[in-house]
Amino acid sequence: MGRLLRFSIEEPFSKPLIIIALQIAFISALISYYDVELPFQPVYDFIYLHIRKVKQIFDFFELEKIFGSIIFSKTSSDRRYEDLTYNQQKVIPSKNGGSSIKKNNLVVFTKDQLALFDGSRPSKPIYLAILGRVFDVEKGKKHYGIGGGYNFFAGRDATRSFVTGDFSTEGLSDDVNGLTDEELLSIDNWLEFYEKDYKFVGVLFGIYYNREGKPTQLLDKIKSKIIKAKIKKEQKAIENEVFPPCNSEWRKETGGRVWCTTRSGGVAREWVGVPRLLFEPETQNQRCVCVKNFGVPLSNFGINQIKEGGSRGDLDNPNLREYKDCVPTANSCRLQDN
Repeated sequence: MGRLLRFSIEEPFSKPLIIIALQIAFISALISYYDVELPFQPVYDFIYLHIRKVKQIFDFFELEKIFGSIIFSKTSSDRRYEDLTYNQQKVIPSKNGGSSIKKNNLVVFTKDQLALFDGSRPSKPIYLAILGRVFDVEKGKKHYGIGGGYNFFAGRDATRSFVTGDFSTEGLSDDVNGLTDEELLSIDNWLEFYEKDYKFVGVLFGIYYNREGKPTQLLDKIKSKIIKAKIKKEQKAIENEVFPPCNSEWRKETGGRVWCTTRSGGVAREWVGVPRLLFEPETQNQRCVCVKNFGVPLSNFGINQIKEGGSRGDLDNPNLREYKDCVPTANSCRLQDN
């Protein structure tokens, strides 16, 4: 009680200190409300130098703690930044340059938290997400930072825009619903690019990962689609080796023409082949292909149809048909109504 009586409004420095404390508290509240980041260290250093003198008078008052808590009160953005959710996982670089996940500390961002890393805050690195996986792209700051050509990707998951080229507010979406197989494969290529060239820092809570950082059913479905698209692409590449695309042209004077060479369709080979229409049951489309018309067939169907005494290459494939009014053995055909 006796110690408290020593503190009175008439004592030297009491009024100025109270006024300063109230002003600092008011300014701190404004800064926190408007989410402004300022260099408070010089202010703190100035006050700290004078606290020792003041403590000699007010030794009962823990001024360092009071001023320290006021000066270093965190802004709302700092609190959101530190309030990231962690689960027991750890990011381990894989041999191929990507990232695998082991138990221990994987950061799970919310959309609001990820938005803090959009390049507008010098104190924070730049992050972006693709298919819910978050990468640190700070080393590409000239591209992803403010004013950079790819800044619209920063601080968000805009997976869809990587293949659509729609960078409007609506277009910068993580929803890949309705994309083609080719577009999904392109997204997978972008993901491999970021896995290889940038640091993986966590996952985004949303449609691809839950609060614990585990993949959602939607992400599993998308991965399954990508795997099927890869298999389909590989099968297509094999098919192009067996049935290379024809060369084609159209002229006003002579109309259309298709023909085969040893490099038609961009597929180098030792045989020329003859033009045929190949019907694709899966897509209900047909296209011009060059078909091997002698010797051992290249397709599995042709191998099963080899007859004793010789072979017609792949001409007996049931999905092939001849061009109208074109000699069956010719390697060039004028297009008619078929």
